[in-house]
Amino acid sequence: MDKFKANLKSLYPHFHRQSDEHLNPYYTFQDYRQIWGVGIFFLMATALLPLIAMTLICYQLVDQSIDTESLLRAERLASNTRRAVSFFLEERLAALTFTVNEMGYERLTDPSRLEEVLRNLKLGFGGLTDLSVIDDSGTQVAYAGPFNLEGKDYSRQAWFMECQRHDACVSEIFSGYRDVPHIVVAVKSMQPEGRFFVLRATLETERLIQTLSSYKTGEHTDIFLTNREGVMQTPSRFYEGDLNRLTIPLPAYSDRTEALISSDPQGQPIVIGYAFIDTKIAPTSFVLMVVKKKAGMMKVWLDLRSNINWLLIVSAVVIALVVFLTSSFMVNKMFDADREKARTMVAAEQNSQLASIGQLAAGVAHEINNPLALINETAGYIKDLFILKEQYRGDAELIEHIDSIIETVERCGTITRQLLGFSRRFDVQIQPINLGKMVSDVINFHKKEAEYRAIAIHVDIPATLPLIETDRGKLQQIILNLVNNAFQATDNGGWLDVRADVEGAEHVRLTIRDNGCGISEEHLNKIFEPFFTTKKEGQGTGLGLSITYGLVKKLHGDIAVQSKQGEGTTFVVTLPIHTEKGFDA
Repeated sequence: MDKFKANLKSLYPHFHRQSDEHLNPYYTFQDYRQIWGVGIFFLMATALLPLIAMTLICYQLVDQSIDTESLLRAERLASNTRRAVSFFLEERLAALTFTVNEMGYERLTDPSRLEEVLRNLKLGFGGLTDLSVIDDSGTQVAYAGPFNLEGKDYSRQAWFMECQRHDACVSEIFSGYRDVPHIVVAVKSMQPEGRFFVLRATLETERLIQTLSSYKTGEHTDIFLTNREGVMQTPSRFYEGDLNRLTIPLPAYSDRTEALISSDPQGQPIVIGYAFIDTKIAPTSFVLMVVKKKAGMMKVWLDLRSNINWLLIVSAVVIALVVFLTSSFMVNKMFDADREKARTMVAAEQNSQLASIGQLAAGVAHEINNPLALINETAGYIKDLFILKEQYRGDAELIEHIDSIIETVERCGTITRQLLGFSRRFDVQIQPINLGKMVSDVINFHKKEAEYRAIAIHVDIPATLPLIETDRGKLQQIILNLVNNAFQATDNGGWLDVRADVEGAEHVRLTIRDNGCGISEEHLNKIFEPFFTTKKEGQGTGLGLSITYGLVKKLHGDIAVQSKQGEGTTFVVTLPIHTEKGFDA
């Protein structure tokens, strides 16, 4: 039987998912979908994993190449710039040292001689603004230049104290008495009587900035000087923040030129080449920074990576499409082969089952129809007698009971014919049916039971509902079976709700809902199977809903069920409004 059900699933694709929570017992293709999904997964994995692995390896090699090349370029540029800045400062310090050693204190304090020295230094080296001599007390005793600075006291200047300690110094960039950014280079020398003096020169920052700018290579490169506390000494295009502070971390001290990879305040990767500048004559507090934006610096590499990405995406799409189509084709072929095989087995199984049901139905019909015929004839005879006798002719209630007996006998006959219809076909008689009237007739049949059990029945079928063209007997049997099922499941004091409305332009939907015991989830998938029942032994055959399902399908309709144990059950029957006469049932 299990094998029969499994094959039956593949033969009836019209059985489908009835709700979001439950599957119909004959849900189609689940096993094939699993095979299809597993096949696609393994084929995709086999095809794509090597491709992805090669791409990742390529990424890693490209990243390593980019980083190595970036670091080498930044370090080389920083080294070259460092030599240029050191030479710029050493050259001027050497000129001052030569001057102070050759001329001495007496000649340098002569204003005309000092002017001549300044003029010669400008011609020889350039970049000098003025020249001055300062005695050991820090007082300027001679000055040559454009500013009026005679007699200024420099004893508390950092550069003057630095020069006393190291015999020469290079200051940071500052404004000082001139209120113009400049650099002081100074050397110390001794007078004959043993007192020292300082020869001081002012360097133009523009000349130093031009030297740095000459080494810039593109818009993505920034070269500037900062001190060892991160205070900017020359302008930066990208990394100068508030209070002239550097906005990226200052690297740790190193006595040689270094390079590293970091990130800017926006999180973009940058390559930093740096060098702590010292001259052979005097130390400085300058730190040379060469900062390159990695994205702009390695645009060619990034374009290559972009091409690799597109190649990977296109290849993956093509592979996925081929795998999908191939797997679908193979599984469909497998399904078609299995379906043909199952059809033969199901046909044999079904013929055997229907033969047994036919024998049972014939016996039941024979045993029931004979007493039904006798009851029908007797009830008709009694009705005739009551009509002929005047004492009963006026008793409408008595005549109504007799008519109910006759009508019930006719309905029992219809039920036995429908039982036979489970195993063989009956001609379908198409005629216009008023669904509201038919539901009312079926409800009237249960009116006494509803009053006795205090079951509230609510019917909501609009008068504007169109007539439906279908078979009266089959539709009546469908409604009767579903209402009977609802009454059996509903406790005393419960309710039954019957509604109908139009679904789209071609169908009518009938909803029968109760608040009975409901159906458990494990049983919900089996309720349309022949001979399946949840009732106690001897209280049901398990044919009611199976016959109902077959009748709905014969009328070219559909039936769905929703239920939750302890809350009730809802059956929804959808039928076409128009049906061609003589259609195959």
